[in-house]
Order: sequence, then structure tokens, then C-alpha cells
Amino acid sequence: MQTVLAWCLVGGLLLAAYPSAAWLLRRESQPTLTLLLTLALGTGALSLVMFWEALLGIPFGVATITLPYLALMLPAFVWWMRQPKRLTLKLPELPRIALLILCLIGAAVLFNAAYFPFYRDDTLGIYQPQAQQMFQLGGLIPLTGADSLYLTYPPHMQLIYTFAYVASGWENDYLARVIPALLALGCLPATYLLGKRIARGSSAAGWLGALTLALTPTFGKWASSGYVDLPMAFFYTLAAIFAFRLWDNRRASDALLLGALIGLAAWTKNAALTVGVPVLGVWLAWCLIRRRIVLRHALISLAACAAICAAWYIRNQIGAGFLIPATAWTEQARRTLESLLIFVTLPDNFAVSGWLILISLLLSGVAVVHQFAHRNLDAPEHLLILVWTLPFFAAWWLFVSYDPRFLLLILPPLCALVGVWLARVWTLVPTGWKPHVRLALTVLALIFALYITYSSVDYKDDILRDPFMTHEQKEALVLTR
Repeated sequence: MQTVLAWCLVGGLLLAAYPSAAWLLRRESQPTLTLLLTLALGTGALSLVMFWEALLGIPFGVATITLPYLALMLPAFVWWMRQPKRLTLKLPELPRIALLILCLIGAAVLFNAAYFPFYRDDTLGIYQPQAQQMFQLGGLIPLTGADSLYLTYPPHMQLIYTFAYVASGWENDYLARVIPALLALGCLPATYLLGKRIARGSSAAGWLGALTLALTPTFGKWASSGYVDLPMAFFYTLAAIFAFRLWDNRRASDALLLGALIGLAAWTKNAALTVGVPVLGVWLAWCLIRRRIVLRHALISLAACAAICAAWYIRNQIGAGFLIPATAWTEQARRTLESLLIFVTLPDNFAVSGWLILISLLLSGVAVVHQFAHRNLDAPEHLLILVWTLPFFAAWWLFVSYDPRFLLLILPPLCALVGVWLARVWTLVPTGWKPHVRLALTVLALIFALYITYSSVDYKDDILRDPFMTHEQKEALVLTR
């Protein structure tokens, strides 16, 4: 019974962040963005409450975590209750076939997350053991000086896993795995919104970008893994959306959320600290230079970022002697032409999407050069995506190009860019050809979607042989392979 209540509790706590998201976006009605922001604020607030309670010496418990969390959400809930309610549900403007493909892949990812306990290397070696230890300690794991290393990894996901254990009363990996899977799947609608904004309102660009991401093999491979790369990408992609909103609207609330989302990305994985925070600074500086914002907006954004993640990294510096651990095997970086062109030289990971990404980057680079040559500097769409992605790609190529998984951080923004260029190409197709081209592309997309759906579920033969395996049988299965 406690396990069932734990699922209900986690779902209820995440939904409790909806009024806060609605309040922050109160000047306009954007249901998809509100739901995505709900997921971001809910998970972020939950782990941050746990972090600060641990610093204050308050032991983890269901009541000690949920009551402060709900108190944090209470003011926005009171505001929301006073607002007129409209019982309307506006779904994103997606063709039915695109919606079907996204739902198929999303269902496969969620099934794989909820069916098995943790079994990937880093989850078993880093994230799950840390969550287990925090569950047993009822607080943070103490740092042990210079040999702390993995203990200085940002604890956002580990704390979420710990709460799943606390709420369940046992090490409930199934509930724990579903939460990062939800964050990973949140990259799909976030890519839709980002692509739509880059294309200045074209829903076709949005859903084509979301489809490109969903049909990229590496996305389905890692979305249910319990790793932190795609959850970090979720926050980073949402931050790009609010970077555009800040440019467009000059609102303090957008500046706040831009900084907070970069902070949440850095609270999830330190790659977002080393690249994401400088990118935030560059973008704010460009907005100031172009007089799209005032200094107050930049300070709000930077302060929000610091408020989210600075305490953790200060703790690292004090307790371990460094901000981030030297766990990247930089000597194994492959600074070659092959790794520079990884989107097309690693088809098992990127397939057709890789070629589309490379072509889109080249086209956007040309577009930005053309804009600067003609001093058309008030159309930042392509510039922002290049700023959001290329510095990280350069850092990856120079230091950690031995692992393509790290590129998941920038994969959603790149796929949004692909959607923009695909939508433009579609307008060039002769009208008489469009029905035939649409049919051919639909058939190909469905075939590839079935492949991605199939490959997103692990141990399929074992599931078919015994779909009602016990927890012990599942553990024995995943730990012996």
C-alpha cells in the first residue's frame, strides 16, 4: 500500500507546482509551456528542499520534505484558486501521424523505465548507490576531501531517487526511474516549442523538430536509462525558450526563469555549469548590447541561476577543494575529423537525423553571417541556437569526444533547428508533388518509429517469456547481463 501511495504522492507533488508555473506565465495562456514548466519547477523544488534541509540537519522523511515543499507552493496555489477557470485543453498543433509516433516512442520509454530497476553502468556505479546511501543516512553524503570525486556530482536526480525511496519505504527503483524518463520525454514538447519560436510561429517547424528528436536512435536509447544527460537537456532547452521570450518581451519573470532553468541544468549535471552558465552570460551581454533588456533583467537572471546551484558548488569547494571533479578522461578525447563530423560518422546513434543536423548547422551559420553582413542584428533566431550549442560541441570535441552520449545536452535545440529548415524546404516542394512526397515520408517515418519503439525497450525476449517477473527475477536479469 505504501508503494501505491508513493506513486500518488510523487504525482501529486509534481502537479502541485502547476499553480506556480501558471502564475509565472500569467500574462498569457500557453498550456504546453505551463505543463513543461510545472515539471521543471516540481522536480527542481523537491530536490532543493531536500538539499537545504540536509544542510540544516533536518533528516529526510515524508512529512519533513512534503510539508515545506507544499508551503513553498502555497502562495501561487492561493492565487490560482482565485482565478477564473476554463475547462479547455489545447493540444499542440500536431498532425495525427506525428502525434501517434511521439506517443508510441513515449510509451515505450515509460514502459522500459517503469518495468525494470536500474541497470546501466553509471546508475549502478554512481546515482543509485548515492541515493541508497542518502536514504539510509536521511541526509547528504559527507564529502571526504580531495577523494570525494563522484560525491561532488550535482545531486538533483540522486535526491529525486532518494525521495522515491523515502516515500515508498524501500528502494523503489521503478518510481525513481520514471521521473528522469518524464524529464527526458519533456524534451519532445520543449523541442516543439523551440522550433516553433525559431520559425516565428510555424507549428510545422515545431513538430518536425520534435519528430526528428524522437526518431534519433540515441534519444530512445538513453531516455529511460536513469542517466542525467537528457534531464539536463530538458532544462537547457526550456532555458533557450525563455531566452527568446526575454528578447521578445523584456519581462522580469522571463529573466528569472531563464536563469533558474540554467541553474537547474547545472544542478543536474556539471556540464551545464562549465558551458551553460557562460552561455547565459554571453546571451545576456548580447541582449544588453542590443538594448533588448536592461541591467536589472541580467542581474535577476544571474541571481536566479546562482540561487539554484551556487550553494552546491560552494559546498564542493569547501568540502572537497574543487568545484567539479576531474572525472572526465580528457586524455582519451579523439580530436579527429571523424569525431568532428560525429553526427554523420556515427549512424547507429544519429541515423538520418545526424545528416539533417549537420546541414541545418551549416545553413544557420550562413544565415547568421548574412545577417551580420547586412547588419540585421534584431533577428536572433539562428544566432541563439548556435550560441546555445556550438560552444558545448567545441568543448566536447576538445576534451570528452570519446563519448557521444554527452552530446544529448544539445540534441533537442539542434533538432529544433532541423525542424525549422525542413519546414522551409517543404514550402519549396511543388504543390502537385506534395501528396506523394507526404505519403512516402509518412511510411518511412512509421517504419523508423517502429524500429525506435522496439529498440527503446530492453530485454524484450525475457519480457515475452515471462511478463510478470518478480522484482528479484528482474534484478537477477539486469545485473547478470
